[in-house]
Amino acid sequence: MSSNTSSDSVLRSLFETALNEFEKRANTSLLQHQLAIKLIHCQDADSVISILQQEANKFNKFRGEDGNVMKWIKRTVHVLYSLSTSGVLGNSLGLSFPPANAIFAGIGILLGAIKDVSSSYDALVDLFESMENFLRRLDIYTKIPSTTAMTAIVVKILIEFLSTLALATEQVKQGRLRAFGKKLLGENDVGAVLQRLDRLTQEEARTTAAQTLEVVYGLVKNMKVVMDDGKASTDEVHQTLVVMQQVANEMNKSRREQLQETFRRWLSPPDPSKNHNIARKSHHVGTASWFIDGNTFPEWRATGSLLWVHGKPGSGKSVLCSALVHEITRMREAGLASLAYYYFDFRDTAKQDTRGFLTSLLTQLSAQSDSCSHILSRLYSIHDAGSKQPSDDSLAECLDDMLTLSGQGPIYIVADALDECPRGTGTPSPRESVLEIVKGLVKLGYPHVHISVTSRPEADIEGILKPLASHSVSLHDESGQTEDINSYINSFINSDTKTRQWRKEDKELVINKLCEEADGM
Repeated sequence: MSSNTSSDSVLRSLFETALNEFEKRANTSLLQHQLAIKLIHCQDADSVISILQQEANKFNKFRGEDGNVMKWIKRTVHVLYSLSTSGVLGNSLGLSFPPANAIFAGIGILLGAIKDVSSSYDALVDLFESMENFLRRLDIYTKIPSTTAMTAIVVKILIEFLSTLALATEQVKQGRLRAFGKKLLGENDVGAVLQRLDRLTQEEARTTAAQTLEVVYGLVKNMKVVMDDGKASTDEVHQTLVVMQQVANEMNKSRREQLQETFRRWLSPPDPSKNHNIARKSHHVGTASWFIDGNTFPEWRATGSLLWVHGKPGSGKSVLCSALVHEITRMREAGLASLAYYYFDFRDTAKQDTRGFLTSLLTQLSAQSDSCSHILSRLYSIHDAGSKQPSDDSLAECLDDMLTLSGQGPIYIVADALDECPRGTGTPSPRESVLEIVKGLVKLGYPHVHISVTSRPEADIEGILKPLASHSVSLHDESGQTEDINSYINSFINSDTKTRQWRKEDKELVINKLCEEADGM
């Protein structure tokens, strides 16, 4: 009891020092600010969000409706409010001003300071994104029991949050924040605070592990006593195991999410989901069902090999690829497969070379498997904790290591529009490099790895992929593709607000003519 009281006293002193430091740097008293007075009377998270929304809305005259800041604020409020109403910060350490409310007020004051500096908005988003990892780590304590040690670390993390907000507010008022942009982490004061947060996160992870071992030991010990007394029931044992599994799952999920954010910041992979969503939006109902429900798709799934889908421009390769990704995604969500997909894109230079391709595949696979995440984490570590960038060869080797793993079920790699990777003038060209990567993956010969590539049937691509492909689909020669075209034309002519008013014979003429001369496009 005396030990806990002493610990609370130290934490109170630290937090009160942080409040004074905020007032000194931001030239604003958190305790007396009108926002703080409003916030301390809030009875739920939605009330807090409503107050901060009013401050964020002041950006609209500069930025329009930009939801990036409010998304972060909503997540922050819900996590910190849950901490305040749970056992972690429920008593607020005897403070007249709860730590979570201080963070809310600090955010509001920063928003108020930055509202007239449009160019500082991007730096503010960068700052909030930099704090995202630490926020995610706090979320776990809203779901599992806490201890005195955990409370101490959580409070220290909140103190560093408050210090970061104070520094940012000070810099805005001095007109300095706008200069940082994506280089915010390199600034001495802010960088030092975020480094301290990182160290606290590592300490928190070690403490969590020790606490979990203690909890598991206690549960096992209690189970043994109950079983020795002959009082154990199946339900009691099962419930104990369920609690243990929930604690482990929450820890693993939080740790993996933190790692994924670290990997994304380090590798900056292109986002293929944008292309996928566009292709799905263009998808006419029933399109590509001939392929999904036919013989080729299940045969490819059963063999573990290369599927090459090719066709002339406009033949629907990307739409078919999106249907394939959609189908495998359903398998992945059911726990039956892992999936990494990619869309090469001539309109986006980041999606035209080996690096974009590899970094995207690596981050996708690492997000789905602890084993893959461990492999990418090892690459991160040997590159000085992400301070150096890996070579393309290192990335390719990392992908090979992930695919080498056994016992993780089928892995699907789907790549669309390889022809949009340019030939270029270098040696090798971007396209040649990508083709070599694909060739190397196929040559591995792993039965659990399934690769699909779509492209135009250009000579250099055909020369590499045709000999490797166990299954080859020429879209413009497929009767199912012709039926999809006919179905789309019929649907459009009979549903469009203008064409559906045509005379019956005119509709039939147009439909027949377009279907006859579509030539697979």
